[in-house]
Amino acid sequence: MSVIETHTTPPSYAISSVRRLDRTCLSGLPAGIRRPRFDPAKLRSGILHLGCGAFHRAHQALVTQRAIEAEGDAGLRWGISSASLVRRTTPDALAPQQGLYTLIERSAEGSRAEVIGAISEVVHAPSDARGLAARLADPETRIVTLTVTDRGYFLDPASHRLDAGDPAIRADLGAVRPATPIGALVRGLALTRDAGHVPPVILCCDNLTANGATLKQAVSDFAALEDDGLAAWIERNVQFPNTMVDRIAPSTSDSDRAEALGLLGVEDAAPVVAEPFLDWVIEEFDGPRPRWEEGGATFVSDVEPFEIAKLRLLNGTHMLLAYIGALAGYRTIAEAIQDPLIARLAERFMRSEQGPTVPVSRERRDRYIDGLISRLANPAIRHEVGRVGRNGSMKLATRLLEPMRYNLAERRDIPCTILAIAAWIRWFALIDTAGTAVSIQDPNKDEIRRLCRATRENPMLRAETFLDYDEVFGDALPRQEQVASQLAQAISDLHRYDIHEVIAAHLGETILGKHYPD
Repeated sequence: MSVIETHTTPPSYAISSVRRLDRTCLSGLPAGIRRPRFDPAKLRSGILHLGCGAFHRAHQALVTQRAIEAEGDAGLRWGISSASLVRRTTPDALAPQQGLYTLIERSAEGSRAEVIGAISEVVHAPSDARGLAARLADPETRIVTLTVTDRGYFLDPASHRLDAGDPAIRADLGAVRPATPIGALVRGLALTRDAGHVPPVILCCDNLTANGATLKQAVSDFAALEDDGLAAWIERNVQFPNTMVDRIAPSTSDSDRAEALGLLGVEDAAPVVAEPFLDWVIEEFDGPRPRWEEGGATFVSDVEPFEIAKLRLLNGTHMLLAYIGALAGYRTIAEAIQDPLIARLAERFMRSEQGPTVPVSRERRDRYIDGLISRLANPAIRHEVGRVGRNGSMKLATRLLEPMRYNLAERRDIPCTILAIAAWIRWFALIDTAGTAVSIQDPNKDEIRRLCRATRENPMLRAETFLDYDEVFGDALPRQEQVASQLAQAISDLHRYDIHEVIAAHLGETILGKHYPD
């Protein structure tokens, strides 16, 4: 299939005297640029993807390209129809390029570029004449994948089930063209059932606990609001394997587009950047699938240990570095962890607090942590702290609070976790300790700032108020009074002292305002 042209006016960045990347220029690219080892024009769409962002194009699309290459002509059935659910920026950039784009892998040693051609169609869902539901119900669609972020599933923070009262969900009930991912899945599955087709396998690739099972429950909850019979059919017939995805892929900048131009000699309006590391763990499922293992994916019977390791060690440490790093004045994760004091804090957090809660062998855990320290410090990856730390109120539960509860039950000290939560709260207290405004993106931003205003600068009141904020913290923590006291002290310290002094004190290296004698 051809790429669907969804824009009427070319974006400004497309107006250039330099030739634009498309299929006709593949053979003329520099010798060092890897390109698809198949003809992208011959792809058929066997995969529907919801959420055509940078991560999907740096991760699943690359792995699918390897699978297509490994299978030869038979692999051409695994082209990806990649749909942007809201903005048309990516479809407008990719359409003139016939779905092609550059993946730049960056390390301290330099950059390596590859042209990805696994996307057979790029769709702007709101303006797509065919519609996501019809695409899902097409018998050629054997797999549906999603990267729509935590917010895209409309889950209730307490129950982790569908928030049936959300206005977007209510608006989708009975809609012919639902706007939410959940609504689109249910409508597509209803069409599949009515046509008597075998339903596709649905793979959630977002950082949700038991992401496949969680998505299946949300889809069933939505279906039950409309048709109990449909909900029962989905329960019996549709596979939602759990997955774990792992790759750092920051948002694309103008300098990335300039680098792509320099490497390829043609203009690419939609390159993506990623670290060299890539992991994709998928629960085994029945039915046809690409040979994703050829691109580094692993199929297992139980994803949970891999998921917990990634959520707590990588994503949890990302949160700590984002909040602490922002308060210290750093713009990126790499800059933050290159600060020796923050690096010691992050390593202590991983090895002594998060690590013991991860259900894998100590040897495997230590090996993963060693690799993470190197990955996070990669100076070639500009992962901005504001972007990593956004939507923290929706991420704290799985990444910090669940391991925190485990440690409290085991009576294990958690100074790094306490400091990370205090730093997150400090983000909302107007300005940081250096006087620089912190930019915040969070669905609960207004309520959290209201809590900050209501508690003024009373550290204990603020700590107790936040710990009682069920929307984020849920049920009471073990030893909550002790936690409140420690959190209040950390909140007070961040207000009164330089961030580096506070970190050193939490590591036990100093007393605030006074160094231990040698």
